[in-house]
Amino acid sequence: MSDTKESKSKEVEWTKGIASETICQYFYVVFFIITAFSTVLLGRYLMIPKQGPLLALAVLPSILIAVLNALFFYIVCTRSLLK
Repeated sequence: MSDTKESKSKEVEWTKGIASETICQYFYVVFFIITAFSTVLLGRYLMIPKQGPLLALAVLPSILIAVLNALFFYIVCTRSLLK
């Protein structure tokens, strides 16, 4: 498969007005929302008597992946768009 100019998708006209800083700020805000939600979720699990810590441990890997993924998107955005 060869890369030709016809096969590459073009940027839609209405997205050209969106600044790179705005896109990176979006990922920054999403990172904090996911982190806050995860903290509240873990806190709620830990408040459950007896089974709470076990539930928190079961959910912890998924939460870590979600938080790190959101942070990764922000870092990639800042390094690629904000040079």
